Parts: sequence; structure tokens; C-alpha cells
Amino acid sequence: MKIVSHQEPTSSKDYFPSLFFLGVMMFIPKIDIVPIAGYWQGIRIEDLLILSFFIVFIGNSQNYIYHRDFKFKNFLIFFIYIFISNFVAVFSGIEIKIIMLIRLFEYIVLLYFFDNLKIDLSKIKKILYLYLFISLFVVILQYYEFVGNFSSLGYQSADDMIWVRAMGLTGGPWELGIVSSIIFFTLLELEKDLKKIFVVFFIVNLFLILTGGRANFLAFNLACLVLLLFNKNIKFSSKSIFLVLIFLLTFILGKFVFSDFIEKIVSIDISYLYFLFKEGVLKQNLPPMDDLIDYKVYLSFWYRVEGWSLFINELTEKNINLLFGIGLKHIYYDSLLIRILVSTGFFGVILILFLSFKLKLYLFIFFLLSGSFLDLFISMKIFFFTLIMLYVHKQISIKNEKNINNFQ
Repeated sequence: MKIVSHQEPTSSKDYFPSLFFLGVMMFIPKIDIVPIAGYWQGIRIEDLLILSFFIVFIGNSQNYIYHRDFKFKNFLIFFIYIFISNFVAVFSGIEIKIIMLIRLFEYIVLLYFFDNLKIDLSKIKKILYLYLFISLFVVILQYYEFVGNFSSLGYQSADDMIWVRAMGLTGGPWELGIVSSIIFFTLLELEKDLKKIFVVFFIVNLFLILTGGRANFLAFNLACLVLLLFNKNIKFSSKSIFLVLIFLLTFILGKFVFSDFIEKIVSIDISYLYFLFKEGVLKQNLPPMDDLIDYKVYLSFWYRVEGWSLFINELTEKNINLLFGIGLKHIYYDSLLIRILVSTGFFGVILILFLSFKLKLYLFIFFLLSGSFLDLFISMKIFFFTLIMLYVHKQISIKNEKNINNFQ
């Protein structure tokens, strides 16, 4: 195995059936093969699949650890920094979760899978449509309580007390909301038919409402609004039609079908959210739960702030923690932004901002807003679909550059 190359890497079809890998990673439910004591999640099929790819990859002497055109340099740089921050944390006497380092290693392996992937974009498009419509079928069955779901706790029947909202093929309602949103942003680059795009837009919003993800719903629709208004390739007339359709969709669903969900969004007082965050995180003096002005609207946020205050308190115990973070000490943070700050420190925040500089504005807004209230990339499925999206964007960019050069 070679260290550095200035050449294009070997095609993945030479060492692994890529379509099979994609299919299993996308569609396989969360089923533990070997349990791990002390954790909900054990060793799963996707873990063994990633390990198999890694063994085959390093066993091929024609593959390179790094090359000039590596498609996911920014992820790789940040993951290397995370290893450094964890080394500093261990040196400072902090006990980190080894299982999280293993998950980080798996994510790095996935970078190499997609860097070597050679599949026609048309095939990826078909797979994404298939995933979306199968998910729709499953969500309908779950909504009417005909079937249950697979989560980190295993299979839960429709009448299980833990069962609350539809999850589709994913392991949780929030996961379904993020995955379906990412699929929309991916198909947006692949699909030329505006009617199909709007159908997908409608399906994604249906998922977001059925899963009850307020942060997901707002993040997705605001990102779509920014994309629509600032896209020079969309005519003004088309923008107007889309805005009218979006308004009608929101009004009809909110007024006649899912009024409770829309009411929870409209009832949010941003100043009160800031008050809870300031008192809980900045002052470490979160008001008691019983003092909340509206349980239905603010209880989930109160629980998040309660956890965030503990994490921030750990971060501020030592100056070196502020700089490099406390590493992968905790598994769940309920916020990607809090995870980045607490796990990697101020250096990590600066680095991630620098590495995100070239990210498209609507995607930056989507990940920023949804990541404020959800720990996005703790989910392997979300990370996997994100890599699919970035892979598609990269391939289209390369194709467009070649077309421009040929034209010149």
C-alpha cells in the first residue's frame, strides 16, 4: 500500500461490489449481531461490512492513503484533528470512549470508499428514489400502527410504549428527517424535472411533520427558501410558483391536517429560548422544569439545555480543555454545535468554520440550524447519506469543469 499519489485512485469495482455496499449501508435496519456490554448499540452488519472493505483496501498495493485529488480532504483533516484533541484529552487525565474512536475510524474508512467509488450518477439517482418511496410506504404503515421499527433498542412493535413517531427505514424520527432532507438536496442536483423535485419536496415535508422534528422542519424549509431565492438558474416565474405552492402546502397541512405540529412551531418564543439557554448554559442556573411557561413547546429544549450546561461546565474546568476540548468523553450531546465545541475546543470550532467555507450556503444553513438541536453525525446513516450527497456534488462539479474546458 502506497502513501501518496498524484494519480486517480483505483476504481472501487476492482476490490468491492460498490452497489452491494451502498444498498446494505442504506437499507439495512439496526440489528445487533454481537452485543456490547454497557451500550445500546452492539456490533452490526454495517460494522462488519466496513471492516471487510478496509481489509480489502489495505491489501491492495495499488491503493493510496492519500492523493492530490482526494474528494473528502476537509473531513479527513478534521478527523485527524479529532484524534489529536483526544490525545490531548487523555494526556490531561480525561477518560474517553474507545467505542467513539472506533466509530471515527469507520467514518474515515467510508471516506476512502466514496473516494474510490465509480458508479454512474443515474444509478445513484434510482437508488435514492427507491429508498425514498420505500421509506414512504413504511412510514404510512408505521403511522397507522401496522408495523413497528428497528432502533438502537432493537425491534419495537407498533404498540410498544416507547413507540411514538414514524421512523421509516432509519433508527429514529430525527434520523429520518435529516436523511430525507439530504436525499432531497442530492436529487436536486440530479433531477431536471421540476415536477418530480416538488413531489420529493412534499414527501420530505410529510416525513418532517410525521416525525415531529421542529428543528428539522425549520432547517430544511429555510435552506430550501434560501436556495430558491438566490439560485440564478431558476426563473423568477418558477420561483413565484414554488413560493405559492410552498405557502399553500404549509397552510393546508397546518390548518386541516397537522395543526398541532404547526402550532408548536408558531408558538415558539425565540427570546424565551435564549433566556433558557443563557440561564442554563452561560450562568449554570437553569430554572426548574416546573417553571416552564409551556411544557408542550419547551420541555424538549429544557432537557437539552440541562445536558449542555453539564458539558460546558466540564469544558471550562481547565484552560487546555477550552483550547482542545475534552475529546470523545460522551456519546450523546443532542447538538452537533455543542459536540464540536466541547469535544474539540476553540481550535476545533475555528478549524470546522475554515473547512466549511466552500460549503454551499443553503447546506451551511441546513446543517447549522438542524445541528443546533440535533447531534447529527453520531448517526452513521446520516453521515453515509451526507457522503453520498457530497460525492454527487463533487462528480457534477468535475463534469461541469470538463465541459467548460472542452468548450474552450
